[in-house]
Amino acid sequence: MKLLQSIALALAVSVNVQAQNTTMASYTDASANLTFKLAIPDTTAAPFPLLMSIIAPIGISWAGFATGGCMLRSPLIVAWVNGTGVVVTTRWATQFHPPTPYLNTTIAVLPTSTVNSTHWKADFICSAGCSDWWGGSIDANHNNATYGYAASSRPVSQPANITGPISFHNLVIDHFDMDMAKTKRGKADWDALTKAPGGL
Repeated sequence: MKLLQSIALALAVSVNVQAQNTTMASYTDASANLTFKLAIPDTTAAPFPLLMSIIAPIGISWAGFATGGCMLRSPLIVAWVNGTGVVVTTRWATQFHPPTPYLNTTIAVLPTSTVNSTHWKADFICSAGCSDWWGGSIDANHNNATYGYAASSRPVSQPANITGPISFHNLVIDHFDMDMAKTKRGKADWDALTKAPGGL
């Protein structure tokens, strides 16, 4: 049932995300040409869903987004190409070693995700487990929230395996700050953007 709800949500969200994607709050690492886009509902406290896009050159094998600002002790959202589609998964790390699969999230990859000869784009919604976790959460009211990110050019050895290993982030590792007010969508906009049977 959880998988069916995720599929229904993904199909519903994809109807609107293509048109509104460009208006999401965004950050681009110019050196890697790597972009992260984020939207959340108009809320004051976690838990809440994250609607995201990760846009990367085809030379980036995987890209990751650290919800807690750094690699350690917060959900790490990782995306990569698998054939003509994309995979989005979450990991967890307690030390500076390859992170392990993190199973406490619900993520739906949207059909608006694309792969072509120059770039790939992962559109997805994390409806549970990405905004709050054991020991922390995203502050929806922060005007300078810090997020971490990383990327690698080394191939993902098992791209079809959502829990498969990822290689070292040899291209970039950094962080950026974002005003969470700019990520928020009013109730009408958010409902229109993410409406699905059973809601979020």
